[in-house]
Amino acid sequence: MTILVVGATGMTGHPLVEQLLGRGHKVRVVVRSIDKLSSQVRAHPNLTIVEAAILDLSDAALLDLVNDCKAVVSCLGHVINFKGLFGNPRKLCTDATRRLCEAIESNGSLEPTKFILMNSVGVKNPASREKRTWVERVLLALLHATLPPHQDNETAAEMLHTNIGQNNSAIEWSSVRPDTLINGPVSSYELRTSPVTGIFCGRPTTRANVAHFMVALIENAQLWDEWKFKMPVIMNAAQTF
Repeated sequence: MTILVVGATGMTGHPLVEQLLGRGHKVRVVVRSIDKLSSQVRAHPNLTIVEAAILDLSDAALLDLVNDCKAVVSCLGHVINFKGLFGNPRKLCTDATRRLCEAIESNGSLEPTKFILMNSVGVKNPASREKRTWVERVLLALLHATLPPHQDNETAAEMLHTNIGQNNSAIEWSSVRPDTLINGPVSSYELRTSPVTGIFCGRPTTRANVAHFMVALIENAQLWDEWKFKMPVIMNAAQTF
């Protein structure tokens, strides 16, 4: 199976690529700098690397990228510094999602391609009635008004929900919402339809677990049927003593 990963040098994208390669998949990645991939990943025979900024690629290049891919995963995110938060491109996730989905639709595959978007627990699922406390509503409104990356995550999710929807013959999608991301190995984790304990009260999520769940979505048809067209929240399992 061939899978395209954008944002492959990020702290979640890189372990995702490692896990996919470890399970025998062919992986295509788009990276701004090949040096940010580990030497072991760079040398893997099943890896194809395109060194470019995703939004700089032509429509024809994107069409070639998604050709024959059974799944496309976006782990794109904004760098946490002043330029990354307030500089261009402000709509990185949204524009990449839009252009990749357009390429998938133009590809003419006989079967729907899986599109997986890594998002954030702070983004509300447009299809649900997720409850927020007044404190959460105020803080999220401030994030929306002051931080372009939060707006970008919101509009990327809304694009999948509204523009792609559930009746697109070319694309099936899922938007994965991890709670606070931390480093660590693959471990037990929980999946929820919404942040039931509040977005500021959940448990952290290892990046390796997020990657593991995305791999499972790609490989496991039953799991995909459970979570397609949804925005699952993932968090590490509660520790018991």
